[in-house]
Amino acid sequence: MNNFNRLIFSLAIILINIVGYSQTEIKGTVYGDDGSGLPFCNIREKGNSLNVVVSKVDGSFAINADNNDTLIFSFVGFKNKEVAVQNIKNGILNIELNPNNKLLEDAVVIGYGSLKRKDLTGSIGSIKSDELEKIKSLTFEEQLANKMAGVQVVASEGGPDASFKVKIRGGTSLNAASDPLYVLDGIPISGSSENIGEGNSTSSPLSALDPGDIESIDILKDASATAIYGSRGANGVVIITTKKGKKGRDNVVFEHYTSVSTLSKKLDILSDKEFIEYRNDYAPWRPGLDGQNLFLATSFRKIDELTGEYIPVELGDSGIVVTNWQDEITRAAITNHYKFAINGGTDKHNYNASFSYQDREGIIKTTSLQRATAVFNMSQTFKKKFKTGFMMNVGYTNRSGIVSASTNNNQGRAGLITSTILFAPVQSPRQWEGNVYDENGLLIEGNNGDISNPNRILAENLNDGTGIQAFTNSFLEYKPNKNIKFKTLVTGFKRDSENRAWFSNKIGWTRATNGRAVITSNTFQSMNWTNSMDVTKNFSDDHRVITTLVHEQQLSETKRRQSIATGFPIPGVNLDNMQSAQVTLPNSTNANRTTLLSFLGRAQYDAFHKYLFTISARGDGSSKFAKGNQWGFFPSIGTAWKFSKEKFMQNVNFISNAKLRASYGITGNNSIPNFISLEQAGAQNYVFEGNQVTNGATLTNMQNTDLTWETTVQSDVGLSLSFFKDRLNVEMDYYVKNTRDLLLQVPVPSTSGYTTIWQNVGEVKNNGFEFAAIASLVEKKKFNWNTNFNISFNKNEVINLGDADRFFISSIGAQGINNDYIIQVGQPIGSIHGIEYDGVYSYEDFVEFDGLSDEQARDKMYDDAAAANNGEGAFWYTLNNYTLKEGVVTNSLIANSNQYRPGMSKYKDQNGDGVIDDDDRVIIGNTQPLFFGGISNTFSYGRFDLSMQFSFSYGNDIYNKNIPKATNTANAWNNKFGMVRERWDPENPNNTLTSFNAGASGDFAGAAHSYYIEDGSYLRLNNLSIGYKVPPKKLKKIKNVRLNATVNNLFILTNYSGWDPDVSVGRNQLTPGLDVDAYPRARTYTISAKINF
Repeated sequence: MNNFNRLIFSLAIILINIVGYSQTEIKGTVYGDDGSGLPFCNIREKGNSLNVVVSKVDGSFAINADNNDTLIFSFVGFKNKEVAVQNIKNGILNIELNPNNKLLEDAVVIGYGSLKRKDLTGSIGSIKSDELEKIKSLTFEEQLANKMAGVQVVASEGGPDASFKVKIRGGTSLNAASDPLYVLDGIPISGSSENIGEGNSTSSPLSALDPGDIESIDILKDASATAIYGSRGANGVVIITTKKGKKGRDNVVFEHYTSVSTLSKKLDILSDKEFIEYRNDYAPWRPGLDGQNLFLATSFRKIDELTGEYIPVELGDSGIVVTNWQDEITRAAITNHYKFAINGGTDKHNYNASFSYQDREGIIKTTSLQRATAVFNMSQTFKKKFKTGFMMNVGYTNRSGIVSASTNNNQGRAGLITSTILFAPVQSPRQWEGNVYDENGLLIEGNNGDISNPNRILAENLNDGTGIQAFTNSFLEYKPNKNIKFKTLVTGFKRDSENRAWFSNKIGWTRATNGRAVITSNTFQSMNWTNSMDVTKNFSDDHRVITTLVHEQQLSETKRRQSIATGFPIPGVNLDNMQSAQVTLPNSTNANRTTLLSFLGRAQYDAFHKYLFTISARGDGSSKFAKGNQWGFFPSIGTAWKFSKEKFMQNVNFISNAKLRASYGITGNNSIPNFISLEQAGAQNYVFEGNQVTNGATLTNMQNTDLTWETTVQSDVGLSLSFFKDRLNVEMDYYVKNTRDLLLQVPVPSTSGYTTIWQNVGEVKNNGFEFAAIASLVEKKKFNWNTNFNISFNKNEVINLGDADRFFISSIGAQGINNDYIIQVGQPIGSIHGIEYDGVYSYEDFVEFDGLSDEQARDKMYDDAAAANNGEGAFWYTLNNYTLKEGVVTNSLIANSNQYRPGMSKYKDQNGDGVIDDDDRVIIGNTQPLFFGGISNTFSYGRFDLSMQFSFSYGNDIYNKNIPKATNTANAWNNKFGMVRERWDPENPNNTLTSFNAGASGDFAGAAHSYYIEDGSYLRLNNLSIGYKVPPKKLKKIKNVRLNATVNNLFILTNYSGWDPDVSVGRNQLTPGLDVDAYPRARTYTISAKINF
């Protein structure tokens, strides 16, 4: 080496040392948004591909860099983040990466597999755990409300354990269920709600599942996605994936939240003063009154000491008892939720274990729910080719409640909510012999036991229950190579519940029977065995085929047992000693077992990364049908074209991805009564020789061996667009669903010995349009703004009902009203049937008042009342002796046209025959919305975030079946809705609500009236949430702390007069939008803390 070369070499060594000594070692930890360390995160120097390190299992790292350098942190599923070294103090950097919201790369569960969203041919909606957890609710259905296009979620009522009805692209059936199939970690579960105790309240089929354990929910909507589930996929499929352990060091989580719930709205009912005025208007004082009329006229009057005349009492007078019953039965309800979890994993195994406990009070006193949930899952890979796993989720619920939605199964009697509205808010110091009073003289109830003192109902009656749900699965996978996977999966689901109800012998309609006790036990269990094979074949970089073959078997069992007894002579001895009852009704038990055998296949073909094809076929064999009709075949085909990858789109820079989708397929519905195609018999007692009772059986179901599946044929066309490097993602779908071979009960001649037979007749159609947009509007270093909008339009129509064009359904609720819903060709499911109210008969309708002014007509009515009964007088509203003018419509309930009076109910003559009768009933309401949807906005600034979630529905009617009792102007004892302020009387001849009445009122009490129907449109701020993540540097042994404050149901804009327009009481899918005796909705304030150790 010559001297020059030696010099160059020496300078190079010196330069390297100088550079080395000028660098700084940066140490720290990379965290995810949940506070856990990110293992194997890539950290590199910008512009220098040789200076790269990877974080350790716990997320810690160390890298040398120059003061002028910039470090880039990157991890799969998270946004890259750049940090200038000169901004790092003391060489310590703890950094948090934010999730990448680019949806196209998200993995979506599609049933027996998963795909990236960009490779889907079907219509699938998804939501992740971070969105779900913003709403602290008991069930995940509430968290889903209005978050996905095409998915309608309606509350049954507002109780702490109330269910939600989930409909995906409209109702598809009349007698089979319209609920979606739930698949929880591979476990298929019916989406039908479950009755809880007496009344018609229902709970979620997954009420014991803690929503905080859910990682993601994927909803399959079109046939390309749902046909893989065959006979169970007609109503859509909700796939729930629970949280699993992740690769990295162990993560320990503690979470606690406390909520305070209050009544979100009070109903407009008569005030204390207005109730007194109402009673006094109903029963004016005059000499000669006796009996009940005397009591009514004097109960809220006192004698004026100066004049000796009766005058109205004052609220502060001695003996007057005033109670605001809406305040009396409600409270500020406290909820406490605790959760402890631990999870972790490596390349070969992962695990997750959690336990949560929730104690939730209802806003109505004595109502509550306690839930405990334990979860454990794990998976283990061994010998590289085998993987096994196990999951168990066990939940226990204990509820105490009231009877709400109380109707038919309690002899049409009102429940607590109705009594709260109608029970007199003011009690007179006088007592009526027909009423019932306690030892302190407080009113307990009227003489029919229909409306009772709400406090006594809470104290005396019980409606409690317990439930256990257990989900389990275990699997074994074998992958001989990277392209082939065999998997066997065994799952189980069991649900046990016991409901206990006691109707006291001291109050209400059960005083006459000396009490009534009911104990009901239900058991459902299923086992499912699934064997699958997945083969992936890449023919080249441009061609890929994924083939899935599955064999599946399912066994399901249900059992039900009910005991009812009345007449309990010993105080305090009832539910726990049923044998002490004087009358024990026959026990009711039933049990059945069904099986389902399935074979299915699916092939997915990707050509040139822009042409996608999916074809699937499934065959289901069900024991529910007779031989020869047990098997159904359910095929589908889907295709997609990523036209953004075509040459003609290369210069369209603002569109980053564009895909056109189309699908067609057939799905079935096996959610039908078991064995209805077969002849069935039931127990029956017979009397022989006049006095000998012998047990026997009688045929109860007429055989029809031709009965087969309901099938839904669905086609879908969709467009997926992404703009500005995926910052704006838009999904649009148009679909048509036709459900054919509807299962209906068709009348048969009585000579057959039966009344109906099950047949496949009829068709229902749903068609609609969905639009969804997700946008990242602002992406700055410290500030981000994301928004999500969706809207859905669905038209439901009955196309065919076989030989009939209509049939009627009577909903639960006010006793006596019948045929108030109608299924009619050309109309949607949920059409309300009744008579159109036309106000009241006015002075102008009568011969006797012809030509008189309103004042003259008023005076004439008062004069006629004073002269009635040979001068003894009568109340003006008892004078049904006026004559209608010719051409004025008459009422079939009052034959003579000279037996009417002003203020009586008047109805529209629909057929023009001049007489109001049942032929004048028409469709008076439609419970299907024109559109519904939601919009959410999430803002983040530094470590703070703010989210707002709105929901809306427009064009749907609510059938407020509370109105008949709450506006009954023939009843002076009960309180009333505020709308009775508009009742007609001689002083207010322009009012339009039926006046006081006695005797013949002209009311069609057996029909729904059009003024029971209200607009159910609304705009609601579902959720407002503010969060803060404590900086890691302020924590020592704690990874992450997140604090949150949330308000649910903050406000609602609506014209609906009831508790809440988001209501649908009962389980009958043919009577949606029904509000009767419903538990009111709460507004909830929550503070929470989540700590990761």
